[in-house]
Amino acid sequence: MLTPSATAPLVKVAIYRSTSIGDVVLATACIDLLRQISAPVQVTWIGRKPALQLIAAAFPEIRTIEADPDVVNYQEKAVKELRDVHFIVDLQTNLRSQLLCRALRREYKIPSFSAKKKSLDRGAMTMAARLRGRRRALPETLRQCPEYQFDMMLDTLREALKAHLPIEVLDGLERLPARPLLPTVHDAGQKPWQKELKFGNWLAIAPGAAHESKKAPLEMLRHVTELLAIELKRDQRLPEAGIGLLFVGNDLDRDVALGILDKLDWNGPTLNLAGKLSLWETALALKDSCGLLCNDSGLLHIAEAVGTPVAALFGPTVEAFGFAPWRAESRVFSAPLGCRPCSKHGQADCRFDDKLCFGLIQIPPIVDFLKAMIVHKLLRPDA
Repeated sequence: MLTPSATAPLVKVAIYRSTSIGDVVLATACIDLLRQISAPVQVTWIGRKPALQLIAAAFPEIRTIEADPDVVNYQEKAVKELRDVHFIVDLQTNLRSQLLCRALRREYKIPSFSAKKKSLDRGAMTMAARLRGRRRALPETLRQCPEYQFDMMLDTLREALKAHLPIEVLDGLERLPARPLLPTVHDAGQKPWQKELKFGNWLAIAPGAAHESKKAPLEMLRHVTELLAIELKRDQRLPEAGIGLLFVGNDLDRDVALGILDKLDWNGPTLNLAGKLSLWETALALKDSCGLLCNDSGLLHIAEAVGTPVAALFGPTVEAFGFAPWRAESRVFSAPLGCRPCSKHGQADCRFDDKLCFGLIQIPPIVDFLKAMIVHKLLRPDA
């Protein structure tokens, strides 16, 4: 139950967002908005593992329904469980979600509201990059984020609320500031690695991404960490025990972390938790970090949702897609290479076979930003 009220009737909302992990996290901005309206709200989230497990862990009060196509008659079961909702907000907008919405409308007259995807816009950007190639620089507008993906999701929810709620409850709806969030206060923080994180100051690194082409090269990450180690040793404001280095991600990222640590002279503790934590546990680890160095990945959005700033390396994708960091204290590092973006989701292999989109990113500004992030967190811990 969210935002209880003594007068307004209970609003039962279903939200469908099953993949990808980053999109699911961004969709939690809708929960933030629902928490702020002057009516009690009951939320049901339809999704798939492991992202659905993350939602369930962050929001114990929310009912979750798994939309697993490998389960026989999963749609029929989901329709029955959703028969009491007032409306469904379809943020997935694929064939499965649309079929579920049609079934709910047919069986129980439940209306649905579908998000407008910008896949056509991303396709147009990709086609323009193909024609532009490397002969011309990337337009500066593509290195900016005029509209975040979660804002488009919020627009869909606001449309649904306007169609359902009485006018007195809608007052100020457009002005409510909603952002992605993953609450962590209900976690006791008693696991051994959590206690270790709380006794130090940590910079997190997530070397992975959904697609190989979106991963910064190992040598680039090595260069960043080596220069950062030198800069941190020189700064007398920092603790003698040093800053801890925390690695998060999956099993493949664990091997990358070992490849970085193998040649790194780091003046502080190191903790390689990549491949050892669930998504929820990773969110908790990021909550206790000064900041995160990452690619354009789901962990970027998890970090920001728990309040941790990020330094994000964007290679084959562009900020204009709508997935750039939204926190003022976060920053994207990218190159003005004309062949960006090379695909709508960053999944295509580099057609020049050199990943120059990462190679042209300047290392010193990344190091300066990471150091400033750490110093700011240590000198102003409550900021």
